Amino acid sequence: MAKKSKNKFILMIDVIWEGICIYLKYFGTFFKYMLFPVFGQIIGLCLIFTVSYLFVVNISSLIKQYPLLDSITLVFILLLICVFPGFLIFCKAFFDYIIAYSSLNSMVYVSRGEKMKNKPLDTKVHDNLLKKRIGKYIVMLLLMSILGLAGAIPLFIIPYGILFVYLSLMFQVFMLEEKITPISAFSRSFELVKGNFWMTSGVIVFSCIITYLIIPSVFIRLLKQINVIEYLSIPIQKYLNILPINEILSSFWYSVTSPLTEIQIPSSVNIDFYLSDVIPKLAVQITDLIITMAVIGLLLPLRCAWFTLLYKLFDTEKTEELRRIDLKKK
Repeated sequence: MAKKSKNKFILMIDVIWEGICIYLKYFGTFFKYMLFPVFGQIIGLCLIFTVSYLFVVNISSLIKQYPLLDSITLVFILLLICVFPGFLIFCKAFFDYIIAYSSLNSMVYVSRGEKMKNKPLDTKVHDNLLKKRIGKYIVMLLLMSILGLAGAIPLFIIPYGILFVYLSLMFQVFMLEEKITPISAFSRSFELVKGNFWMTSGVIVFSCIITYLIIPSVFIRLLKQINVIEYLSIPIQKYLNILPINEILSSFWYSVTSPLTEIQIPSSVNIDFYLSDVIPKLAVQITDLIITMAVIGLLLPLRCAWFTLLYKLFDTEKTEELRRIDLKKK
């Protein structure tokens, strides 16, 4: 890590470069670690929608064959039973992703040690360290969610953006300082970022541009070049076709235009023609979104590497500052 005597901009470049080096060095370990948390959520959602699609398509014939099923309550219960395995997989993958959000910080921190230079990371050890404090971790996540909801109010967007920068090292603080409480993690992150606001903001902006925009966009463009996305969107298109979109649009259109008798109301045939053109495009957009979210999820270790290195840098600076204060007192 660069020394404190360097310019803040140079320090930020050092952090970004070292984070990339760590990510590439342990890419195999990080990629395997993120496979289930990312693709497990996608698989779970695919199972939920596939099963519900097959259920809706075949329920009429099943009711005719088995009249006992002709009950809304029973049909609803059967639907819940069918989608439960997919929902279970999704929840497990989502939980693992939340664990990875903090556990990766410990992996990056340890990977910089001399003992880890030629050894793979033991991901289970880091997961278990966090799971021992899972109650406090959930409390911290709930507090962050409340702040996020408050920040969604237009009046609080700018104050929340500033607060977000000061709290950007919370996950690193919570994971790397084992005895700290959720509330103390807030104040500790604020203390670390204090005096380094613009440097932290620069890393946040850079990480968002690279991992949320540039890399996913490049990956999507490559898939479109080889016409993969259109094939992947076919199941989504079939699912959209069974939804009562036409009826909803027709009902909405007539409710809006019926008071205006001088306006000629288009027939449902026109709406059908419109939907036949829109649904394939909508399916492609949904596929783009799913792939983009998957790429963003797989890049979580890179983001954690950058912010863990920031934590290490700021923590060292604060420690040296406290030592100087102690020396003055003596």
